[in-house]
Amino acid sequence: MSRTGIEYFDEHILKDGFPDGSLVLVAGEPGAGKTIFSATFIYNGAKKFGEKGVYISLAETKSEFYESMRQFGMDFEELENKGLFKFVDLVTVSEETIENEIELLMNEIVKFQPKRIVIDPISVFAQVLGIERTRVFLHTMLGRFIKAYNSTALLIAEKPIGTEKIGYGVEEFVVDGVVILRYESFGEVTRRIMEIPKMRRRSVEKPQYEYVITQNGIEFLAVPELKREEMEYTVEKITTGIEKLDEMLDGGIYKGANVLLVGMTGTGKTTFSLHFAIANALQGRKAVYLAFEEPIDQIIRAAKNYGMPIDEALTNNLKIFTWIPESKTPVYTFLKIREIIEKLKPEVLVIDSLTALRQHMEEKELAKMIRYLNLLTKANRVTTYFTLNEETSFEVVPFTGASTMVDVIIGLKYQVRNGNIERKMAIVKARGSNHSRKIHRYEITDKGVEIYE
Repeated sequence: MSRTGIEYFDEHILKDGFPDGSLVLVAGEPGAGKTIFSATFIYNGAKKFGEKGVYISLAETKSEFYESMRQFGMDFEELENKGLFKFVDLVTVSEETIENEIELLMNEIVKFQPKRIVIDPISVFAQVLGIERTRVFLHTMLGRFIKAYNSTALLIAEKPIGTEKIGYGVEEFVVDGVVILRYESFGEVTRRIMEIPKMRRRSVEKPQYEYVITQNGIEFLAVPELKREEMEYTVEKITTGIEKLDEMLDGGIYKGANVLLVGMTGTGKTTFSLHFAIANALQGRKAVYLAFEEPIDQIIRAAKNYGMPIDEALTNNLKIFTWIPESKTPVYTFLKIREIIEKLKPEVLVIDSLTALRQHMEEKELAKMIRYLNLLTKANRVTTYFTLNEETSFEVVPFTGASTMVDVIIGLKYQVRNGNIERKMAIVKARGSNHSRKIHRYEITDKGVEIYE
C-alpha cells in the first residue's frame, strides 16, 4: 500500500493510501495543488516510509522545483543526497529526441527501482508523442514496471478552467484511479475540493473532500462530522468577568460551554467579551481573543477606556489575534482556529464576530463551520464566546445555525427614549443552569458593563 503520509487522506479518504501497482491520474485546474499533492506523496514516501521516489517534470526545472517545495517544508535535496530521490528534468527535451529520452528514462527507473513515480504533466507527453504513443509508454513500458515492482505512479494532467475535459484525452487511458482537484467559487470565496470518481481496490465514502493549501502543504478538514466525543461530566463553572452576570447565570458559565452574544451594533458585545477574556486571564486561565472586525490596537484601547487591566492580562495569559476573513473559506478559518487552539491550548476563547464571517460565507457553510468549532471546543473543554451582530427580540433568536448549537444565549438590545439610549439584556437560554428569566437594564460605563435589576 502506498500511503501519502497525509494523515487525514490515509485514514479517512483512501484507507492505507493508493493500491500498490497502480497508475493514478491526478487532474485539476492550474493552481489547484496537483504538484504539491504529488510532491508530498513522493516526499513522505521517502521521509516517513523509506521508499525511493522519482519525479519526472516537463513543467519546471530541478532548481525551480526544489525551491518551490522548500516553501512547504519539503527538502528534496536532502532526500537526493541520501539516495532516496531522483528528479528527471525533461523541460527542454524536443519532440525529435523525446523517444530516446524515454528509453533512457526507463532504463534509469529500472536501475533505481523506485516505489513511487510522478509524471508532471502527462498531458505534455500526449501533446508531443500523441495519444497512441503515450498509451504505449504508459501501459507497455511504465505499466509493466509498476506492476512488476508493486510501485505507484501519479500522472498529473491539466484540467482547463471551466471545462470537464481533462488534458489531451489522457482520461481515456485505462488508469487504475482518478483524483480530481476542483475549484468552487462562492462570490469572493474560492473553495478547493477533491473528488475520487474511480479507484480500483478501494472504496471512497464521500463524493467530495475539501482542502486548503497552507505553509504545511495540503490540509484536509480533519473533523469528526457526526461523532461527539464522550467526555467526563463537569459541574465546574468559570466567570463571565461581570459579577452580576455570574449571579444571573447561577454562578457563571460551565467549563467548555459555548456562549452566543447577540445584539445590534452598540449593544456592547465586544465589551462583554473583553470582560470575559481579561477576567479569566487574570485568574490564571489561558485566553485567546480572535477579532475579525477590529484591529488589535483598537481592542486594547477599548479595554483601557473601560478601566480593564488588559496590559496585565496580555503580559500573562491573554493572546489577541486578528485577521480579515474576506476571501477565506470556512475550512481555512476553521483550520486556523484549530491551529491556535492546538498550539496555545486556551481555556477560554472569544470569536468576535460571526457577522464578519457571514458576510463572506454562505449561511449553510458557516453553520457547518460552527458545528465543527462546537465539536473542537467541546473536545478541548474551551469555554467559548461567539458574538453576532443581529437584532433580537428575546423571543426569536436569529441565525438558528448558531443558536441551536450553543449552550448559552445572551440577548442584547437598546431603545431610544426621550433622547436617551436604554439598553436591555436577557438570558434567553442556559443549559443546565437555574438562570435569571428577567429582562435586565444595563449600561456601558467607564468601568465597562454595569447590570441592574
